[in-house]
Amino acid sequence: MAKSAPHVYLSALPFAPTPSSVYKHYSGLFPRILHVERGQLSHWPSSEMVIPNVGGRILSIALSQDGQSIVSGSEDGTIRVWNATTGETAAVPFTGHTHSVRSVAFSPNGQRIVSGSDDGTIRVWNATTGETAAVPFARHTPSVLSVAFSSQDGQRIVSGSSDGSIHVWNATTGETAGPFTGHMDSVRSVAFSPNGQLIVSGSDDETIRVWKATTGETTAGPFTGHTSSVWSVAFSQDGQRIVSGSDDGTIRVWKATTGETAAGPFTRHTSSVLSVAFSPNGQRIVSGSSDRTIRVWNATTGETAAGPFTGHMASVWFVAFSPDGQRIVSGSDDRTIRV
Repeated sequence: MAKSAPHVYLSALPFAPTPSSVYKHYSGLFPRILHVERGQLSHWPSSEMVIPNVGGRILSIALSQDGQSIVSGSEDGTIRVWNATTGETAAVPFTGHTHSVRSVAFSPNGQRIVSGSDDGTIRVWNATTGETAAVPFARHTPSVLSVAFSSQDGQRIVSGSSDGSIHVWNATTGETAGPFTGHMDSVRSVAFSPNGQLIVSGSDDETIRVWKATTGETTAGPFTGHTSSVWSVAFSQDGQRIVSGSDDGTIRVWKATTGETAAGPFTRHTSSVLSVAFSPNGQRIVSGSSDRTIRVWNATTGETAAGPFTGHMASVWFVAFSPDGQRIVSGSDDRTIRV
């Protein structure tokens, strides 16, 4: 189709779903093209793109705020950047970590990438060239499980570790505030609130905590209800709610200021919920699971809004919405990224 425009009609049109506007409008104008006898699509498939050959197992992915780039962190210790529209590699693999990369994130302006690794270090990279933008930050032992930039200015980085602590770093100098202590086990997930004033964390101790980003004081929590490790936490865009996904297979929505349950538990996944995220408008939640599926939920009622999306052949470690809320990107143990 890219090289010969007529193939939009001659080759692609016969396979378009019959209820689609494309098929209805054009099929009558091309009566002599091939005809599908069996298996005609009843709707467009959810999968837009598959990016294979991504190095090792994908342990983390993130989407830039403009939706144009995807970054992935891999078991082989490399970081890769992809064009989110074409799936083409946008930069050579970034190397420097000596163990698996557990977490990656873009800065708000998309110019930098932060990564956390099993080697105990945090690195900041130029997103275009892969050059190191700051010296490695090293205070955690042994593994850095989650990292995130501050949401507005990108001047700070928060990290959570298997040592149970949380650090906040100056993204340029590596100066640190912390450690923030209180969790009794590994901190699996951390995130800044949209205004950058708070940090939420989820832990293997089955709890969720909210911290003041500048001092490490606990402002809410611990939130209790999950019966196993909390793998993923995220704020809603208005900062009023927190969503969590757990090894217990459930998703819960909490009031960020009080820890009261706002919705849930949502129970459709048949195994651990490894990643959760709010849509930009806060009305939906996406989840990825070790049951290999992705689901979209009504954030208020817990009803299924879409899915399950199937195609991954192994655990789905990370999911994220595009900025317009129309697409979802996922990364899996099957060594592929899907949109």
